[in-house]
Amino acid sequence: MASSEFLSLQSPASSSAERALKKVLVIAYYFPPMGLSGVQRALKFVKYLPEFGWKPIVLTIAPTAYYAYDETLLNELDMSVVEVHRSATRDVTRVAANFSKSRQLNLPKAPLRRLMSAISQTFFVPDNKIGWKKSALAKASEIIEKQGDIELVFSTAPPFTSHLIALELRKKYQLPVVADFRDPWVENPLHFYATPLHRRWHQHLEEKVLLGADKIVAVNRLLKEQFLRAYRGKLAHRDIVIIPHGYDPKDFEGLPKTRVNTGKFRLLYSGTLHSSERSPKPFFLGLKKAIEKNPNLRERVEARFVGLFPSEYLKLAASLGLDGIVQVAGYKSHRETIAENFQADVLWATQSAVKRIETITQGKLFEYVACGRTLFGITPEGASRQFVLEANGVVAHPNNPDEIAAKILDLFEMWKSGTLPVPPKDVVEKYDRRNLTAQLAREFEQLLFA
Repeated sequence: MASSEFLSLQSPASSSAERALKKVLVIAYYFPPMGLSGVQRALKFVKYLPEFGWKPIVLTIAPTAYYAYDETLLNELDMSVVEVHRSATRDVTRVAANFSKSRQLNLPKAPLRRLMSAISQTFFVPDNKIGWKKSALAKASEIIEKQGDIELVFSTAPPFTSHLIALELRKKYQLPVVADFRDPWVENPLHFYATPLHRRWHQHLEEKVLLGADKIVAVNRLLKEQFLRAYRGKLAHRDIVIIPHGYDPKDFEGLPKTRVNTGKFRLLYSGTLHSSERSPKPFFLGLKKAIEKNPNLRERVEARFVGLFPSEYLKLAASLGLDGIVQVAGYKSHRETIAENFQADVLWATQSAVKRIETITQGKLFEYVACGRTLFGITPEGASRQFVLEANGVVAHPNNPDEIAAKILDLFEMWKSGTLPVPPKDVVEKYDRRNLTAQLAREFEQLLFA
């Protein structure tokens, strides 16, 4: 795919309705056909913004190498309205693509992942996507100057390089910037600082973005409060708006929503398990103890995984005597994954009890809720745990295998009696991605007329 590729089916004679749309430049490194959860937020905003008066002009990368691709996702966009521009990149994904000779990367084992992350964060600030910045700025400048009527820049991160690109465009073209934070920056639990100087440099860049943006978007209240504490006296409550993750009702249309009765109690995890803050080990330990307490569970339970699942976790399951219970379906398209969710009795998520984890809200939880299944959160205190409880779910601490086991047994008994708790209707309805996009569009409008 050429670095200057422009995806649009526009005819030269655009309709008057389309001409009336205001234009927003969307800077999103992660964008289809790349898969996994990181693309969903930007994709859905871009999908629904035209309904609220905005024409998205997306700037992303030309696909290089990544862990998963989902070619179906681009089909969601109306290319008669949306534009997608792709620029070259010199970041680590390009290096990986050159070595692998393929755009499909395999997940390295955990020790190597941790080593690669530490090396990457030592030498690349703010992240290993900084090699995209130069070409992205050149392409963005070309787009802005050619279009002539772009009203606003919206950047979403991680990677935080996206925000640095947006700020330079603000300075060059005096365009207002909305900076979207899907995760924390300096206080991110996955960040490694090789020296105090590294941390100070990240803090400098974070402050530059937070104080330089015209509006900040955070995915939950805890993240907003963290920013306000860190920059007390410099940021006001009105500077940061909360727009959470969500789900798209259209993704659920036409899918069989009734659980097929297999006689087995199915606990399902969908998504990627690839980092120190997301490991199935607490779940495995709890399940092992639950079976020890109630041996009948062994013949009645299934632990199914949909998504990238490193081989070391299969070995861990086998070492705990769970190899006949664990099922690995592998990576599937977004729609296929949702179909799998509907065939579960309990949908679970996990976070390790690591420092600064409380501001992370897992995006999968919102699609879990939309499936109307019981949520089980193996999480410490924080935004994800709060969400599971809001959704009428069950929680346990990841460092307490006995508590996890007890909750699994409770869920098993509720399944047998047909009393599993489900998310309340009002909770489900408020996380509709279309409605969340309407909120974002209102923020855009307010900036233009401030």
